[in-house]
Amino acid sequence: MNNCACNYSCLNKIHEENGEIDGIQKVQYELHLSELFETYIWCCAANDLGRECASLFTIDLSERRATPSAELLLKVGEPLLIRCRAVYRNYKFGINLSFENKEVQQSRRFEGLEYQTDRSAIRIQYMFTSAARKGDSGRYTCSSTAHPNQTALVTVLEKGFINITDSREDFEIGDEEFCFEVNFTAYPPVKCMWLFSQKTFPCKQSHSEDGHSISSKFCNHQHRSGIYVFYAENDDTVTTKKFTLYVRRKPEVTMQLLFKQISCIADSYPASSWVWRNCPDLNSSNCTEEIKEGIQNFLPERRSLGSWISSSILDVKETATTFSVECCASNLVGTVSSLPDNAALCVFAGFIFLLIVFLCVLICHKYKKQFRYESQLQMIQVIGPLDNEYIYIDFREYEYDLKWEFPRENLEFGQVLGSGAFGKVVNATAYGINKAGDSVQVAVKMLKEKSDTSEKDALMSELKMMTHIGSHENIVNLLGACTVSGPIYLIFEYCCYGDLLNYLRSKREKFHWTLTDIFKQHNFSFYHNICLDQNSRKGVHLKYDEIKCASRQMDEDEDFNVLTFEDLLCFSYQVAKGMEFLESKSCIHRDLAARNILVTHGKVMKICDFGLARDVMNDSNYIVQGNVRLPVKWMAPESLFEGMYTMKSDVWSYGILLWEIFSLGVNPYPGIQVDANFYKLIKSGFKMDRPYYATKHVYYVMQSCWALDSRRRPSFSQLVSSLACQLVEAEGAVYQNMKKTVSPPKSNNKTSPGVSKDEESLLSPAVLQHEDCHVEK
Repeated sequence: MNNCACNYSCLNKIHEENGEIDGIQKVQYELHLSELFETYIWCCAANDLGRECASLFTIDLSERRATPSAELLLKVGEPLLIRCRAVYRNYKFGINLSFENKEVQQSRRFEGLEYQTDRSAIRIQYMFTSAARKGDSGRYTCSSTAHPNQTALVTVLEKGFINITDSREDFEIGDEEFCFEVNFTAYPPVKCMWLFSQKTFPCKQSHSEDGHSISSKFCNHQHRSGIYVFYAENDDTVTTKKFTLYVRRKPEVTMQLLFKQISCIADSYPASSWVWRNCPDLNSSNCTEEIKEGIQNFLPERRSLGSWISSSILDVKETATTFSVECCASNLVGTVSSLPDNAALCVFAGFIFLLIVFLCVLICHKYKKQFRYESQLQMIQVIGPLDNEYIYIDFREYEYDLKWEFPRENLEFGQVLGSGAFGKVVNATAYGINKAGDSVQVAVKMLKEKSDTSEKDALMSELKMMTHIGSHENIVNLLGACTVSGPIYLIFEYCCYGDLLNYLRSKREKFHWTLTDIFKQHNFSFYHNICLDQNSRKGVHLKYDEIKCASRQMDEDEDFNVLTFEDLLCFSYQVAKGMEFLESKSCIHRDLAARNILVTHGKVMKICDFGLARDVMNDSNYIVQGNVRLPVKWMAPESLFEGMYTMKSDVWSYGILLWEIFSLGVNPYPGIQVDANFYKLIKSGFKMDRPYYATKHVYYVMQSCWALDSRRRPSFSQLVSSLACQLVEAEGAVYQNMKKTVSPPKSNNKTSPGVSKDEESLLSPAVLQHEDCHVEK
């Protein structure tokens, strides 16, 4: 296999050879002589196309086993190779390898004999089959006239497995050394990792002699409380195990001055208890007199895993002017006292001063942290069998591939295309970005001049994510980036017709249900501008991914700048194709709407992310919810009410996008305000009525996207198939109607006025047959 990579059992290789035969790369490893007769030897080779393993199991009669038998696992179709080996002081002995007490077929075995200098001999008998079957499961016995018999159990599996041993899942530790440990059995070999706080950590495996009993330890927790996840996968299955770590720590105490009160707050694990003491004089720290009255202790509240907030308040007598007190918080780990910085407390003046400072800090913090930039596009790492068991991939830890770097001096900036809270998108000309000498119109995404470190990290993460996703016709593709010696620029394709929402609204007066309507209205004078692609007419015979839309071949710069029902289907199909591609990359969009779809030459749709350059403060589509602004009318119920975004929540948003397309840009839920009643409607399963330009089949697709149970919503692959079928039917109807509309009157030259023979041939009806198409009603 090309680019072979040997697995852990080849780590002790002594020799390696590389070469190429007939264009195929050959890699060969050899083991130390002392390891050639280990009981279980296996090695795996892997490249981008897959992995293949081979194993050799040895029953050595010259070694006494601690257990009477050993076990070998393999899958159906994998090679089975067993060898029976014995050493004896002279060569006059024999060996035999039998299966279920029956002699192995002669065609499946071969033998070897080696004489030693001390007159002893080594005999080996091999049993081999190139593709194991379920019937090869059973006991294989190695026997000799000079040694006790030994047996190995072979199990041929239909598919692989990973079985994790039940063990403790919750741990509470102090400052002692501690490691998580997972014990499991698996076949074939697994790849694993540890996950914590949306970061991944390498997984080291320790294997037993048979190679199937495995343990993994994780010690790099740095005494941080939280949930740790062990993730393992092989060719057939995926499994996870969660552990919760609680780290005991002493209280961290803060004292606050309130009106007629003093408050102490402790953050600790476990929760703290309180004692208040009077101090003998203003400058003393030897406070021994315990205060019993005027104290309110509140029940502890859990802020997060490993963090309890305990609070206590001391009421100050009205006659008091100056005094000195301390509060003490205690738990199993220790006791911490808190004294004010100034031993003399002027309570009322201090209250007013602290109140002013607190309000100023709160206002500044709220203003600064009101919004935080992150790309709407997010890639996820699935860690469980359910749709919502995943973590967002943190691309800050990934390396940036410098092959995407583009000289910033080769950019010539033009007008601003969009501007938002964090940055802007600017039109530019890029010289030589595709090939030397060419100039290309591009869109450059950049931060505002006064951006902080977190925003720069977020933009770099977006860049790394886009390089990881790859390119597709129906997404706005990354062309390059400028990250060296200046501000960060992300260079994307430029889409000349802007966003789909405004494009649809601008075409309302130019909408026609079919091309036939246009023929009648324009009296055929424009027909020379249509180029019906032959492949499009035969689209009913093509696979879905080969479907082309006839309307995309029209020249947008001519007067024939119209919109038809078939166009709307084609727009919907293209967006579904783009989302199908993102879905295949485990990428969720979280803001799929017509405003985030761009239109370029040939009516090609491209999905984009306007998060950085959208003015959400002044966009009525984004509603304040908590401390963020959200596109509420496009959001799935699980996103609205639980903050959960998945592939299926994007499907809900796609249904809203379909409604926008087939209403020609009407705002969703027309006439309904976003208030408590709106949220009740969504929870109750309310669905918008069919938009004016949608057929019942299109409306059925919309309704399927709006299933309250996300599991009942279609995938984007299913949406692509359904829309492809409807597009095939629509194209067939167009060609049938065009044939009738332009059929020539009887005349000597047998052609219609203004229609050439070649043009007439293009209008012959298509044969509307497609075996894969089925539109549910």
